[in-house]
Amino acid sequence: MASRRAKARKPALKPRKSPVQERAQATVDAILQASTYILKKDGYAYLTTNRIAEKAGVNIASLYQYFPNKEAIFVELLRRHAEAGRRMSTQVLEGKWSSKAKVEQIIAGTIAAHAVDPELHRIFTVEGARLGLKRAETDADAKLVEQSEQWVKTTRRKNAKLALWIADTAVHAVVHAAFAEHPEYARSPELAGELSQLVLRYLRR
Repeated sequence: MASRRAKARKPALKPRKSPVQERAQATVDAILQASTYILKKDGYAYLTTNRIAEKAGVNIASLYQYFPNKEAIFVELLRRHAEAGRRMSTQVLEGKWSSKAKVEQIIAGTIAAHAVDPELHRIFTVEGARLGLKRAETDADAKLVEQSEQWVKTTRRKNAKLALWIADTAVHAVVHAAFAEHPEYARSPELAGELSQLVLRYLRR
């Protein structure tokens, strides 16, 4: 009985609907921008739908047309952030560069994306884990997975899916830790090179 009540209390994590018209898109963008501002200024604990609506300059009813709660807004911010990085990766994998060049470009792009707003990345990482969020789902996922697995199959790893997961997890763990614990490493041009060597040596072992 208790488990049923716990499941019932779990917040919805998806938008109620997607904006279609330009005005609706502007409303959603204002909500997300206001949420980002509050997250960075005051933290997740102070992120409420009332504060978001007030900062965005929209009616609270308008906010609830698109998002059921603050958790869904947070997840949408995370999804949009993840989608930008994954689309970058698909573009690199489509290129005619060598495997070494592709790995270097993807890792350099990942570091650059974190460098734009490291505090927001830290919030995504910490609060996402606290909320029990798994990998964000984006429209770029299916294509990226297909491209990545095809590429990994050209290396010497037998289990392409496992190898890809290990490489991706290792890179993101190091990048997140660098920005959180060693900003001097995150700013160093050597970080991308060292991570590229790690991935390439692992995949070609």
